[in-house]
Amino acid sequence: MENSLIPYQAVKQIPGNCVLVFAPHPDDEVFGCGGAIMRHVELGIPVCIIVVSDGAHGVSEENITEYTRQRQNESIAAAHILGYGIPIFWQYQDRQVCYSEKLIQEILIAIHETGADLVYAPSIFEMHPDHRVLGMVVVEAIRRIGKAVRVALYEIGIPLHPNQLLDISDLVTRKTAAMECFVSQNARQRYDQHITALNRYRTYTLPASVTAAEAYIVIPAEELSNDPLKLYQSEHTRQKALGLVLDSSDMPLVSIIIRSMDRPTLSDALDSIALQTYPNIEVVLVNAKGADHREIGEWCGRYPQRFITGEEESPLHRSRAGNVGLQAANGEYLLFLDDDDWLAADHIAKLSDALTSHPICSAAHTEIACMDNEKQPTGMIFNHPFNTSLLLASNFMPIHSVLFRRTMVECGCRMDEMLDLNEDWDFWLQVSLQGDFIFIPEISAFYRIHDSSGVHRQEVFSGDGYARIYDKWRTRWPAERLARLMEAFWNTYTTQRELANTQTQLGYTQTQLANTQTQLINTQTQLADAQTQLANYQARLDIVYRSRSWHITKPLRQINLIIRSLLDRL
Repeated sequence: MENSLIPYQAVKQIPGNCVLVFAPHPDDEVFGCGGAIMRHVELGIPVCIIVVSDGAHGVSEENITEYTRQRQNESIAAAHILGYGIPIFWQYQDRQVCYSEKLIQEILIAIHETGADLVYAPSIFEMHPDHRVLGMVVVEAIRRIGKAVRVALYEIGIPLHPNQLLDISDLVTRKTAAMECFVSQNARQRYDQHITALNRYRTYTLPASVTAAEAYIVIPAEELSNDPLKLYQSEHTRQKALGLVLDSSDMPLVSIIIRSMDRPTLSDALDSIALQTYPNIEVVLVNAKGADHREIGEWCGRYPQRFITGEEESPLHRSRAGNVGLQAANGEYLLFLDDDDWLAADHIAKLSDALTSHPICSAAHTEIACMDNEKQPTGMIFNHPFNTSLLLASNFMPIHSVLFRRTMVECGCRMDEMLDLNEDWDFWLQVSLQGDFIFIPEISAFYRIHDSSGVHRQEVFSGDGYARIYDKWRTRWPAERLARLMEAFWNTYTTQRELANTQTQLGYTQTQLANTQTQLINTQTQLADAQTQLANYQARLDIVYRSRSWHITKPLRQINLIIRSLLDRL
């Protein structure tokens, strides 16, 4: 995250209509953001505090229950001073808070249930593993929400690089009193004094009238959604140094194969792997560039990483590099990732769950969003559900959208080293012969569009790349698949013919309707003319009836009527 310069005027309030605070242990909500909580309470804004772990690390088994209760009571006493109510205790075991899909889903449920639009969480740069992991989990949850929510990362053990300072000068006395409630912790070390010193230190860039401040990184969900890696930068290296590990022995190993040309974008690809919520991954980085590829470490975040060089001294073309990676991979599930693309944090978890839930499928694939060189959406999305007939016609799955089983390799699926284009399409055709692909209709990876990525932008099914695929596969496609392809073509042709006939009939009907409307207009015109003539006749008749002669001759007309009546009787 690119932090702005610390403002020389601290704010009095971080805006929010409903506030949710996640604390790793009982006391962290007060130490980290006690001043911000009091500000929200002053304005009548609902505040919910969730304490994730029991904070009982190092306590003997027989004393855990009593110690946990003591820490909870201390937190409740501090909550009374801050004025927000009673915190919620999830009671994860201390030091067992894991960056996982399970915890992310629990965080998402809490955000939705509370309706929070401002979520506080510990900084991802904290030293304590529970602090750090909880921050990462909340950041990923906010990224998935994508809008109308902001996260405010607070500091406790490691000062962060803030983009927002909150003036709590008038709240220091109450915050100090709240921190003093945590007798169990202050007996070990005077954490309350450390936090007081940290809050005082935060006034370094502020006017002398500000005597205490809290520091935050405030990030809108939209910013996380657009570029979650920017917050972490080289976080995978830092996690290795801190020794963050997860127990993943019960999960299938996933091998992510990168055919690296040592482009600058490689760091984005590796960072996106380091942020995966799936716990059991190995990175197989194949040197496709040659002798001058940069050195690569042994870890990608918490995941082991191997740097593979082929027997050839010269650079490897794409298909050869792919086969070198397939041969070196140990995973039960495998995925290719080009060194200019990247994954969302849940990509592997989502695809692995789909494969586990559909054992008869040979692979799983998901939607891919296309981005430009500035990581801005182009509007193009690969979102076609799997269809064997469509796959015979064209490749609609970017290579990193597909997670496939190792058994595909054991069945003989390899990249054709005679192909220097569409090798992934050829590979998917091989895999599809072993079983269908399950489709997950959600975007969870990103495809960078640039000059060398034109394969997936072709709009016509022609050229040497297509010709080689058709020439190779025209005698290998099973008859039933060709029959389905012909059926799909015939259905499309028939549908087009029916549509054309319908359009013709529609045109004829529209012509008839136009003629009828013309006739109706003519009839209406004639009717208007007749009504005009009738009005003229009526006007003339009215003149006659009102004339003197009409009145003078009235007796004669009556005598005439009498005579006619008598004649009719004879």
